[in-house]
Amino acid sequence: MPKPRELLLFSIVLIVSLSLPLPSIAGDPVVLDRLNKAVVDDGKLILNARFRYEFVDQDSRSRDANAVNLRARFGYETGYFYGFGFGFDVENVHAIGDDRYNSTINGRSDFPTVVDPEDTELNQLFLKFGGKEAFIHDTTVKVGRQRIIWDNHRFLGNVGWRQNEQTFDSARIINTSIPNASLQYIYIDKVHRIFSKAHATAGTRGMSSHLARVGYKFEGIGELSARTLFLDYDRAIFSGDSTKTFGVRFIGKYALDDDWKVLYTGEYANQEDWEQNTSSFDLDYWFGEGGVDYKGVTMKVGYESLEGNGTSAFQTPLATLHLLEGWTDLFLTTPSDGITDLYAKIGTKVYGTSLVLGFKTLDAENTSANYGTETFFDVKRTFWGHLTPRLTAAFFNTADTSVAPDTTKLWLGITYKY
Repeated sequence: MPKPRELLLFSIVLIVSLSLPLPSIAGDPVVLDRLNKAVVDDGKLILNARFRYEFVDQDSRSRDANAVNLRARFGYETGYFYGFGFGFDVENVHAIGDDRYNSTINGRSDFPTVVDPEDTELNQLFLKFGGKEAFIHDTTVKVGRQRIIWDNHRFLGNVGWRQNEQTFDSARIINTSIPNASLQYIYIDKVHRIFSKAHATAGTRGMSSHLARVGYKFEGIGELSARTLFLDYDRAIFSGDSTKTFGVRFIGKYALDDDWKVLYTGEYANQEDWEQNTSSFDLDYWFGEGGVDYKGVTMKVGYESLEGNGTSAFQTPLATLHLLEGWTDLFLTTPSDGITDLYAKIGTKVYGTSLVLGFKTLDAENTSANYGTETFFDVKRTFWGHLTPRLTAAFFNTADTSVAPDTTKLWLGITYKY
């Protein structure tokens, strides 16, 4: 049963919205037409499912993990009716066959971890305000449980790779009244993580966090953005993740001619302890990526550094960490000596099939230690606009078994999206 706090923001906005003087629906064809347009014409059915097999061979475990599961998601989102709308979706993750993997809640710690625990949950439930008849022009507001993604997921993401999505009980305001610019503010009351609500500590975490992002797009060059995150976790056991972070980012591409494009991204951030955090630190983050696109073939080289001082390290607990520091998910928490990631990858499409191949080397930021190397690839193709089979694999070769073991991961799945 939902706790009062979980729906606090949702309830406040619901009460306010019901108190507003909306037109009477009965007998008014104009109002009925608008309602039909918002609910039917502009409404969106949320229906998708993903069946997936995951294999994990890890030297630190005597047994291999073999996980087969199905994720189903169903919901609906309306358009705007006199500036108001709502949306919801429900998510279920079901294991198929024997639990030959550690889901983090099934007690199978003798197997490698596959963080796809069985669960049924309310994934999203929100009210939204916006559209042409919004009381504040060029502004959208969304309040309730929702999916939020910033940029490349480094600081804020939904962890869409896992079957159980990460969502936030939050209030989000976006304003685009200045041409080419966007201003965004987010208040987060709770994060529902991929470990499911059944996990005593890793699942749902309460907080009182404030985030803001400002971006400006330069025509034909790219976007410059600045962000700040003040993360304040409620419980003392999570206080190590209470931090304040300020950062800037520039990303763009420049067309040299019809065939060649230059790609570039640069980013810097600084992080310090905040509120209940008992540690004291001042740590930096650097990221740079350059590449070219030639007739749909993309080649990139990048370098990312998260500083560590031997005790504390730059952390991004709300990120989609699978996309970063290795697809084998061995460095979801930054080691105390930090981490650097030097990588190269190439991607293209061949007869409608998307192909990605890459290699990276991972090292300590604070010392000369080498953690290891990883090779990865991804192949997928969408048929009939709805059905996407996908094969992904990652191979980590360790240089220090005390930090991370040799690991092989393979995923084979198919996704249906309405």
